[in-house]
Amino acid sequence: MNIKLSARRLTAALFTMLLIGGLCGGASAQTAVSSCQTLSAPGNYFLTGNLSATGDCLVIAAANVAIDLKGKTITGNGSGSGITDDGGDRDYAVIVNGKIRNFDTGINLHSSGSAIISNINASNNGSQGIFIKECCNTLNAVTANNNIAGIVIQSDDSSLTNIQANGNSGGGILITSCCNTLVGATASNNTGIGVEMEDGDSFVVGSKVQKNSDIGVELTSGDNGVIQSTTSKNGGDGMDLGGGDNMVVASKSTGNGGIGVDMGTNRWGIFSGVQASKNAGDGVDMGCRGSTASLKAQKNSGTNLVQTLIDAPCANVNLNAP
Repeated sequence: MNIKLSARRLTAALFTMLLIGGLCGGASAQTAVSSCQTLSAPGNYFLTGNLSATGDCLVIAAANVAIDLKGKTITGNGSGSGITDDGGDRDYAVIVNGKIRNFDTGINLHSSGSAIISNINASNNGSQGIFIKECCNTLNAVTANNNIAGIVIQSDDSSLTNIQANGNSGGGILITSCCNTLVGATASNNTGIGVEMEDGDSFVVGSKVQKNSDIGVELTSGDNGVIQSTTSKNGGDGMDLGGGDNMVVASKSTGNGGIGVDMGTNRWGIFSGVQASKNAGDGVDMGCRGSTASLKAQKNSGTNLVQTLIDAPCANVNLNAP
């Protein structure tokens, strides 16, 4: 397994600290924003009140722009974006502390990356709550409910912590490239997949993914992991991990409409401290060689444990999979 700590992510975080005056003394000057407008220069901006828009509201037209909503709400008429880069490369945006609703897309960084988004509620938008095109983003304390898609990131190396993505009609969280982490998330009652991370080197940690109409957690390719997480009552598999060298640790997958945990016939899977029970398909499917320790797989409608021999038997310790 290879868990990456990105130098680019650290650079973005350090930049943000400097931008908001967290280092070397006093804070930078701030510019008040009282209406929808284009933010054409780098710097710190803050809202003085709630904003309403027809089409786009705040357009980021420079790199290194920080926007503090100060607990205010930006409301649209169903079109445009609450905050957008308008198709330009506007890296290192910082967006914090407020609500964005009733737009086509809440936050639309469709040519940018290295963004930091914190304490934001981007819900009830007609398309995505948050869309980011490029890599190396940090999202913390973000809610994206009742959109078509909650959060979509089309590149690699992002960190998402304390995320809510519930009740979206086209899936909860989708990241289309490698090397991402999702920690402390809830993805529930979405139509589609709860959490989908494509490519490898991605991890879901301490999260609950339940009652989605399709697969709960889908991690494609290899070198992925699910740790201390729960998938339950999803319409498809609870956890679906493609490729090889994946692991599921200290996690539960129960009452799903498909397989509890499906690693297919890819070898080198690792299970430790896992429960897979009352699923409509098999409990656990895996290829061998691989290993299981303290696996409890019971009362599944299919076979509790399916181990497909590829080039050697699996190493099994403390199984409860009759």
